[in-house]
Amino acid sequence: MKDFTVHQARIMSALTEISKLFSSSLDYREVANQCLRTLSETLDLERGTLLMPTTDRKCLVIKASVGFDAEEIRSSVYKIGEDFVGKVFSNCLPMALPDAEEVAGVPTPKDNAEDFNLYRIGFIAVPVVLDSRPIGVITAHRTSRSNTMVDEDIKVMKIVASLLSQTLRIAEMIREENSKLVQENKELHAELEERFNPDNLISNSSAMAKTLAMVKRVAGTDASVLLRGESGTGKTLLARSIHYTSARQKAPFVIVNCAALPANLIESELFGHEKGAFTGALQLRIGRFEAADGGTIFLDEIGEIPLETQAKLLSVIQDGTFERVGSSKTMTSDVRLICATNANLEQLVRDKLFREDLYYRLMVVPINVPPLRSRREDVLPLASYFLKKFTTKYNKRISISREVMEFLEGYPWPGNVRELENTIERTVVLAGGEALTAKDIPILNSMVETPEPIAAPVPATNGVVTFSPLSRRSKERQLYERVPLREKDIREAMHNAGGIQTHAARMLGVSLRQLRYALSRFGIKANEFKY
Repeated sequence: MKDFTVHQARIMSALTEISKLFSSSLDYREVANQCLRTLSETLDLERGTLLMPTTDRKCLVIKASVGFDAEEIRSSVYKIGEDFVGKVFSNCLPMALPDAEEVAGVPTPKDNAEDFNLYRIGFIAVPVVLDSRPIGVITAHRTSRSNTMVDEDIKVMKIVASLLSQTLRIAEMIREENSKLVQENKELHAELEERFNPDNLISNSSAMAKTLAMVKRVAGTDASVLLRGESGTGKTLLARSIHYTSARQKAPFVIVNCAALPANLIESELFGHEKGAFTGALQLRIGRFEAADGGTIFLDEIGEIPLETQAKLLSVIQDGTFERVGSSKTMTSDVRLICATNANLEQLVRDKLFREDLYYRLMVVPINVPPLRSRREDVLPLASYFLKKFTTKYNKRISISREVMEFLEGYPWPGNVRELENTIERTVVLAGGEALTAKDIPILNSMVETPEPIAAPVPATNGVVTFSPLSRRSKERQLYERVPLREKDIREAMHNAGGIQTHAARMLGVSLRQLRYALSRFGIKANEFKY
């Protein structure tokens, strides 16, 4: 009775210690090692192991152990369903033998033979079961002067096995989640590489083809790139294309809009600051250059950066070194620099608003991005892409009529690709039918002000029709807001212009192409009006 009471006290002590281990780590091997060590130190369960199946689930191998050397760990391999330990796994039933030497392949204690001679060495194996399926086996050599209380030791090992199963469940979930994240990360990088590959960007124009050829050429290098062009031309997209087709594609791509950052905070944003460096600096903050280490940093609107920050930026570009605000410690950052601007940097240099040395450092590889009005061949492909994008987003089915196509091609798009995208989205949202026709052009063109009256033609001598001068903006509005045309207006204009289509188109405020299309649609012959 006394022995039983002592043994129960030792069991409670062991389980108390073991229960604390399961909240200390999510590494099942570390937890298993600690559990087996506690059993060895507190009870008579020496030389414990946690065995788990191989990938092909044909054998069990040691994943954690106490009292086994490296050679014993390598040699302890048991066939599932055949060996003693393998049958414990496949049958999901604990088993115990009074003599460990009866278990084939199980190493028995040799080093301290004189100590173990005093005891009977038995062997216990208990399955680790999760959701009614075996996932492992824990084993131990039992040293005791008698075979009493074997059942109590088996109960203890079953409790440990049950607790381990939950740790293994968490480990399995983490492993599956990590595997899923790794796979998603690979797929995302592959998708980004495919999406931003210059060959896959939407463009039919020769002007943009030259730009994309330059992007492809520079992407494989680490050279600094300066993207120049009007706002809305797609400079950020090209910067992404350079990064995701470069050797740094798996590293961070950090975007900084210099125009959006206050002058007094831009240095802190770029280079970081120490805690207490200034009022409001409540904690240490890493800067964008530090965050982009190993990858690419894209400085948009570089012309807006203050003069006092430009010297520090030059140091980072040249040497890869900088200091956080409020710190004298020199930091290093290995980044590839891509900048963009729609400003006239040369004029800023002349006006002493931009450092000349920084200007030449940025101009390693300048790439000009043409405005949309100079690459009209890209308008319709881009419009089709945006139409598909927004009809999917808003669950609509909309097509584009010929009149709308002509309007899109003819409009100058001062806001470039960004304006085109916003225009298509607005039209998809407001369109009432399944096709964008001439009646939807006011919606397409709703950002333009109400047109001024078209100037009346001024009669000229010798039968030549002339027109009063119009401002450029007025001409643009008149050119695209008098659509669709009525047959009566066309005939009147052709009559007043003496059949000269160029003059008639100007009188109507349309392009020559639009007029010719209208003449063909109404079956009007130009030579009817010759005089």
